[in-house]
Amino acid sequence: MPVPLGDLDLNLLKVFDVLMDERSVSRAARRLGITQSSTSNALERLRRALDDRVLERSGNTMVPTRTAIELWPHVQLALAQIVTGLNSVGEFDPAALRQTVCIGMDEYSLAILGPAIEARLRAAAPRIRLVFLPATPQEDEQALFGGSLDLLIGPAWRPIAGLERSVLLHETFVAVVDANHPLVGEGETATLTIEDCVHYPHILVSRRGYVMGNVDAGMSDLGMRRTVATTTPYYASAPRFLRGTELILNMGRRLAREFGEGAGLRTFEIPMKVPGFDICLFWHPRNTRAKPHQWLRREIKAVAADVEATT
Repeated sequence: MPVPLGDLDLNLLKVFDVLMDERSVSRAARRLGITQSSTSNALERLRRALDDRVLERSGNTMVPTRTAIELWPHVQLALAQIVTGLNSVGEFDPAALRQTVCIGMDEYSLAILGPAIEARLRAAAPRIRLVFLPATPQEDEQALFGGSLDLLIGPAWRPIAGLERSVLLHETFVAVVDANHPLVGEGETATLTIEDCVHYPHILVSRRGYVMGNVDAGMSDLGMRRTVATTTPYYASAPRFLRGTELILNMGRRLAREFGEGAGLRTFEIPMKVPGFDICLFWHPRNTRAKPHQWLRREIKAVAADVEATT
């Protein structure tokens, strides 16, 4: 049955949002800056208004009902839109910002930009709660439409309809091998040839298993094909697979440089024309004019500019 808007205290929606996030009356009370009894009272009023138990205690936590689970995304989106509207006018001070900022990033972008983004945002806005979530522009753009992500950062092969985009970095590929690979035995002047790329097996980083990538396209243009012997879903683990093997790993130049330092690896230029990729920043147009969001984008772009200048 529809809930008449005039019968609902909209302050209860903020309490509901924090309760759903914390799953604890005491923790929610601390975040809201009110007493535990006031929070419990608000929950009881919400239960009566919705004719639903909303959250029930189970041990040391609270478990939401199906109604609460279905309602929460709508409440989150509505509250986010209210905050966006309020923050689009008046003065903005990052040091006073207390909200949660959710940034979706793929593993590669997080490794290259994540720590510097965290440090820069934390220095200017020490009260924010910064949450990095695994996401890619091609697979998780709906999270921006729905409001569960504030920003999305990652490799972009195409624009995404309905979203704003800004290029942060352009990345190119290199080949990485173990320091004891036969290629390295040829000395510091050794180079990687097309024939080497065909002769030696490759390891591929892919969350979905083997897929044709930029390197494959470059080899195909020359009428050649590599052998992918192993796939792994994570960049962090990929260099470990190189140790003591003849595998070749193709990856972005910046991350390869970080992995290669002191890790017993050797980097080679790829002996063919391989298109690079852009790491982009995506956001929903509804946030374009919101001052906190403008600040976030500006700070992240500054981090990317620093990385571009130093690598």
